[in-house]
Amino acid sequence: MALFGSLDSLPLEELLQMLSQKEGALELWNLKEIPPTTIHLEPGFIRSLEQRGEPLDPMAAKAVLHALLLARQGSFEFLPGVKPKHGVRLNLPVQKVLLGLMTLQDELERYRPYLPHPEAVFQVAGSSPEDPRFRDFFRLALPYLKRGASAKELAERLHLPLDQVRLYLYRLQLLGAVKRLERKARVHPLARGLLAQLRWLWSR
Repeated sequence: MALFGSLDSLPLEELLQMLSQKEGALELWNLKEIPPTTIHLEPGFIRSLEQRGEPLDPMAAKAVLHALLLARQGSFEFLPGVKPKHGVRLNLPVQKVLLGLMTLQDELERYRPYLPHPEAVFQVAGSSPEDPRFRDFFRLALPYLKRGASAKELAERLHLPLDQVRLYLYRLQLLGAVKRLERKARVHPLARGLLAQLRWLWSR
């Protein structure tokens, strides 16, 4: 039997707990700033996530789940027994995912005053962290961090929420895996000319 409704009356967290032992496709649409998404479930597991007909990789899937967890607008329908047409399997334990996403949200709120500016540039400074929460992000961001990249750039290139990237960079900096690059102040050409004149006057 199909189940349908809206996220304002039944948030995703409660919905996933209700469906955690079911098999089928949970379709979500009318989401604010989130494309229509399909979550394929198996008993106890999130098998895969799809957007625009394409399966998401683990990092992107968790980011989308986090965004959906916060969503209070949108419609859903659960279609029992429907399986994905692709063979991609994430096999994410439902309860573990929910706990991890709630922990992530708590950390975002706790560390928000300390998160780096979106334009702040970071560069790799150490080896990959052991913490699995940050290891996958570090691996994906490494090609950009080798030359230096901002949270804004990484969010765009990795298709992740900006605040989540800012949190990852903050935690990676604490772990010594990345360092923040200080920007050199730019001197306006007029100011440079004035300084040259002052030096000439002082040298007389």
